[in-house]
Amino acid sequence: MSAVVGLLPDCPAGLPGHPVGSEAQAQAAGCKLVMGFHEERLSIWIPQGPETPLSVDFNHGKQGYRLDPERVRHERLIKALGKPRDDRWRVLDATAGLGRDAALIAQAGFQVLLIERSPLVHALLADGLSRAPAALAGRMCLLPCQDSRETREVDLHAVYLDPMFPSREKSAAVKKDLLWLQWLNDYPEREEEQAMLDWARAQSPHRIVVKRPAKAPYLGGQTPGFSQKGKAVRFDVYPLG
Repeated sequence: MSAVVGLLPDCPAGLPGHPVGSEAQAQAAGCKLVMGFHEERLSIWIPQGPETPLSVDFNHGKQGYRLDPERVRHERLIKALGKPRDDRWRVLDATAGLGRDAALIAQAGFQVLLIERSPLVHALLADGLSRAPAALAGRMCLLPCQDSRETREVDLHAVYLDPMFPSREKSAAVKKDLLWLQWLNDYPEREEEQAMLDWARAQSPHRIVVKRPAKAPYLGGQTPGFSQKGKAVRFDVYPLG
């Protein structure tokens, strides 16, 4: 794990990290992050730092705004996914993270399977789903914490990949949530990128959709069939049938 995380007493059992009794103890122990409940939500934050704690919340803030039904169909991700064929409505989000894109996919009407390999991020996601609106949570299924390549699924419309990408930690433009997630999850090497694509193809979906920074190279050096491009990110689409 890239960051030593202090686990406050109210954290779920079994998580990797350093048990602490307070933020002050976490800071004294050299923990970069601390995990516990803040405003009744499982959260992570810098011990005794000024930043707002990070949690998964599908009800309020930017995420809630993004899930407005009138906005969903205009999202580039939904355009990249396209329309289901052969009555396949399942999408496998193999790098779920905080579940923001998975929620968007679910709001568009798909059934979404979520995989997250970091136990700490998985715990944040599980907590967020426990508080999500019933209609949304009913279309999202969080699988046990595991590496996506340990999973085999069938009858998928798409596999969605949003792998970690190295950011410039010294840049003021780096968002705290992306930076903190990078402390918890290493980004894949080139060989692992190719393995991710090979695994996704083995699931036999109709297409693979990969989220990338706008100017980043293609995942594993593999050219997509087409892309939905925005100013900051793009969605590369690999049609498979």
